[in-house]
Parts: sequence; C-alpha cells; structure tokens
Amino acid sequence: MEKTTKKIALVTGASSGIGKSFCFEIDKLGLDEIWGIALKTDAVEEMKKSLKTTFRFFDLDLTKEKNFSTIEEELKKEEISVEWLVNASGYGKFGRYDDADIPAQTGMIDLNCKALTHLTLLCLPFMNQGGRIVQIGSVASFQPVPYIAVYGATKAYVLSYSRALNRELKSRKISVTCVCPFWTRTAFFDRATQVKTKEAVIKKYVAMYDTEKVVRRGMKGALKRKEVVLYGFKAKAQVYLGKLLPHKWILSIWVKQQKFDKTYKNK
Repeated sequence: MEKTTKKIALVTGASSGIGKSFCFEIDKLGLDEIWGIALKTDAVEEMKKSLKTTFRFFDLDLTKEKNFSTIEEELKKEEISVEWLVNASGYGKFGRYDDADIPAQTGMIDLNCKALTHLTLLCLPFMNQGGRIVQIGSVASFQPVPYIAVYGATKAYVLSYSRALNRELKSRKISVTCVCPFWTRTAFFDRATQVKTKEAVIKKYVAMYDTEKVVRRGMKGALKRKEVVLYGFKAKAQVYLGKLLPHKWILSIWVKQQKFDKTYKNK
C-alpha cells in the first residue's frame, strides 16, 4: 500500500503575534496539519478550536538545543512534506548595552539567529519543490540601531541569510521570503521594555501597524515568492532613505529622535 504524504506547515512563535496570525492565514490553504511551536499560553487551546486545519502544538523552548531533536523525530515518524516553514519566534531588548543582563542579550542571538537557522536546516530535507520559507526580519535589518543594538544585528543576520538561501534554493524551487515589519502591535513590547532604565527608552514610534495587515502582506509576498516584503509607506521610506544616506547620519537622526543623548547623558 502506497504511503500518503502529509502536507504540513511549521510555525514558530505560534501562540501569539505574527506567528499566530500566520497560522490563521495558512489555515486557508487546506494543508493536512499546522505544527505550532512556542512556549505554552492560554491562547493555544482557543487556537485549536478556531482553526479548521488540525493544529499540533509543541511546547518547546527553541533556545534549548535538545528540543530540536524532538521536532526532527516527529518529522521522521511519517511521510511528511513541509510545505511552509515560518520562523516567527524572537524577542528584543530596548536600552543601552548595560540595560539588560548578558544572558538576555546573548539569548536574542540564540533565538533570533541560531534557532532560526537550526530549524531551517532541519526542515529543508523534508521540503519538496514548491515549498516556502518565511523568515521574520525587521526594518531594523537594514541599518545599525543604537540602543537596540543586539536585536538590530540579529535581524540584519536574518535578512542576509534569507536572501542568500533564497538564491541557493532556486534549483529546488523552494523560496525564502524575509518579511520585515516596522513597529507592529504584538506582545514583543512587553519583553522589550523590561530593562534597567526607569524611563521609557523608546520615546517615539513613527508608526504602529496592525499585526494582521502585516501578516497578510507577508503571506501575499510569500505566495508570489518575493525575496523581501515590507509593509507601510513609512517603513518603505525609512529603508529607502537608509540606502541613500550615510549610516552616521541615520544613527544621529535615530539617537536625536529618541532623545537617547538626554536619557543617557549622565550615565
């Protein structure tokens, strides 16, 4: 009897924000299952009820190396085709180099870069022609960002890696799309703002976009196999200006806009 290949999507950060929204967009595609990876929250059970597609949830911390073997073992149990991989797990920390402890800062590299790369490489042997990978970058991918330095650097890695991998996978007809949101309404800020500085580190948000709109644009771009997706005029304008102006000007504008020179004047 011939084995039936199960077509799945694998989404990290699936319990909230961008990852959760991608689950609902992918739900419209008629796949066999959506596998969600995240730290468990109360939203997970509600998601299971709301999605038409069978939703398998994995309560895994992707900064722990051992948890990747759990995913690999599950992929090997059946005839699996990973049609979509969405790497939406990640976090940031606002503030100067000494506003967050070292584990919190190196943890951004572990999750935003290392885990994303590990899961991408782990899933590629299970992807067939036509597969799609979505990596979540940021507008911060395009320029250095003082006082969000590590986060911005991790997102620069995501953009560079995504573009290069997209070229490598052309022969397999697998596309990699890097979705680069601007400020977006998610739980990201709950963790990002928990730093030692007493006053708000970020003074001005030039724009704040809705998660669902950002994800719909990202999904549309991934379906068209676009290499990079930006949402919103202000986001596109910032990236465009970042290509034209010297970085030292961009850095100075950012520092003055957020009043970092005053926040950290006597520190």
